[in-house]
Amino acid sequence: MYFVWLPLLLLLFSANVQSYEFPVEIFEYVNDEKVVAFINESDIDASTSWIPSDGAPPVTIANVVNAIQKYIAPDPKLSGATFSEIELKQIPHHEKHWHYLVKMKSRTGGHAHYHYFVVLMSGKIIPALKEPESFK
Repeated sequence: MYFVWLPLLLLLFSANVQSYEFPVEIFEYVNDEKVVAFINESDIDASTSWIPSDGAPPVTIANVVNAIQKYIAPDPKLSGATFSEIELKQIPHHEKHWHYLVKMKSRTGGHAHYHYFVVLMSGKIIPALKEPESFK
């Protein structure tokens, strides 16, 4: 009796599984630290395409600094964070799409903590993670 509904249920659930959009993983190195960010393909497609030979990027460093400051303002842990590095990098396997990789430094209890962000050419900010070193 219940086996009649099984194929229908499998078909229904398989459609939901197939529609899931897996994020693009971006691995970058900043001063020998491996950083990873997970970006939705739709966010990459929504960002402005840019080729360096066409002129200045659509999002300037000043835009990035202002956007990051607004983004971290509500977080008390990042209130005293300072910019350490900003790099312009191409998104792997997306020739005309670029992003900024931002490294910030904050101090708590005398210890330095680093925070990483990816800023797309649409202005969208995506937090990135420092990948832990593997044990050998």
